[in-house]
Amino acid sequence: MATDARRAERPGGLLYWAESRLHLGPFIGALLHVRIPADAKTFYLGGITLFLFGIQVVTGTLLALYYSPTPDAAYESVLSITSDVQFGWLIRSVHHWAANLMILFLILHLLRVFFQAAYKYPRELTWVVGIGLLGVTMVFGFTGYLLPWDQRAYWATVVGTEIAGGVPIVGDALLPFLRGGADVSAATLSRFFGIHVLVLPLALGAIVAIHLVFVHQQGLANPKVADPRPPAVPTGRTKPFFPHYILEEVIAWFFLLAILVVMASLFPAGLEEEANPIETPAHIKPEWYFLGVYELLKHVPRIVGIMSPMVLLGILAFLPFIDRNPEVRLRRRPLALILGVVGIAVMIGLTIWGYNS
Repeated sequence: MATDARRAERPGGLLYWAESRLHLGPFIGALLHVRIPADAKTFYLGGITLFLFGIQVVTGTLLALYYSPTPDAAYESVLSITSDVQFGWLIRSVHHWAANLMILFLILHLLRVFFQAAYKYPRELTWVVGIGLLGVTMVFGFTGYLLPWDQRAYWATVVGTEIAGGVPIVGDALLPFLRGGADVSAATLSRFFGIHVLVLPLALGAIVAIHLVFVHQQGLANPKVADPRPPAVPTGRTKPFFPHYILEEVIAWFFLLAILVVMASLFPAGLEEEANPIETPAHIKPEWYFLGVYELLKHVPRIVGIMSPMVLLGILAFLPFIDRNPEVRLRRRPLALILGVVGIAVMIGLTIWGYNS
């Protein structure tokens, strides 16, 4: 009887078997313990960006199984993916739209952090890492743009690498490094493919992991009350991270996935004529996220147009160390509000101007 009683009291099953050996309970508990102020308004922009990155990894892996990174086969392989591979057109279109939405939501996430002053103490490094994420994501878009090897992709890459070659001091070395030679060629396609499917996913994955660790350790910022100094546990009402906040995030993910599939179905990714290095198209424009800079280059000296985005990115990276105002409420940060609105208006204006020109 005693033996049977002890057996009844002893837990069983796969979870107990794994826990008795790996002791993951405290680790999982720590992961699920994130401080979420009741007043926090994230609009799930960061989580949506992370979700879109996951979509990119999955769809990009599937596309890479059928893609051939050589000038003789790249265009035909994309045609085959679109026409012959079962649901290939949908996977390619989802990959295309997820890339655009990932950049859009990452920008919106950074704007939300800026206007809510969530880059201030103690989250300075979290902001810097976020700016790094933006930079790597833009390079993601740039390297992936060439892979279809059609006319638009080829000549947009020619223009883009020439702009990179105009960067002072490092431009002369950067241009042949990106192209793998003097011109956009097979070496360029091979190099961009390797960077796009290997180097950048690993880099972005590592930076995302660091960013998530920082967010976990610091919790989310309260847009109404600054974190106390010296360091102390912030007070105020909170809401549970699990399951409440996680459930809200998952609902947002499924809602966005539905929108993504609809967009991919109604507006599938296009493909122009095969790349022809000796025939320059009449009008070549980059994707929308580079269009503002492209238009700026038409109206200012070349060095100014090239350096302006780099200087702006540097200022944004050091913003937590430049902005010493401890206030977090937007109405008490009029200078930040004015600069933010003007900056957004200028970039939107240049992008629309470039699209219509």
